Amino acid sequence: YKDEYEVERLHATQLSQQVEATFAGDYRVSFHLAPPLFARKDPATGLPRKAEFGPWILPVFRALAKFRFLRGTAFDPFGYTAERRMERQLIAKFEATLAAALPSLSATNLAALLEWVRVHDTIRGFGHVKAANLERARARWAEMTLPRASRN
Repeated sequence: YKDEYEVERLHATQLSQQVEATFAGDYRVSFHLAPPLFARKDPATGLPRKAEFGPWILPVFRALAKFRFLRGTAFDPFGYTAERRMERQLIAKFEATLAAALPSLSATNLAALLEWVRVHDTIRGFGHVKAANLERARARWAEMTLPRASRN
């Protein structure tokens, strides 16, 4: 899954290279972000409000990308967020459901299991976007019948 470390790595490497290859001359790059630990909430919607960050943030991206070795450790500051805890729970539930379903797998129920797996790929984004995608995925899972598997 994409977490803060992966997004920072992509910003610091691929995006920077693409911008440099696409634009010439004098230009200014800015990023509109809602960092999970710092974003203020919009009083009207309750959703995180994005803030503009100038090119000074690129060295921060590069530095943060180098700390991806912290991912999944007790020292990962992002690992304590509700979103990361939910992701770990989803992974554990995925593995347990798949393990329970595999012994009963057959040609007749393979398509159902594959569809259940594919629904996981729809849980994308960050914050409220990911939460909404998770709710849609849960609704789809509730409609599915899996071989001897528990539902999410």
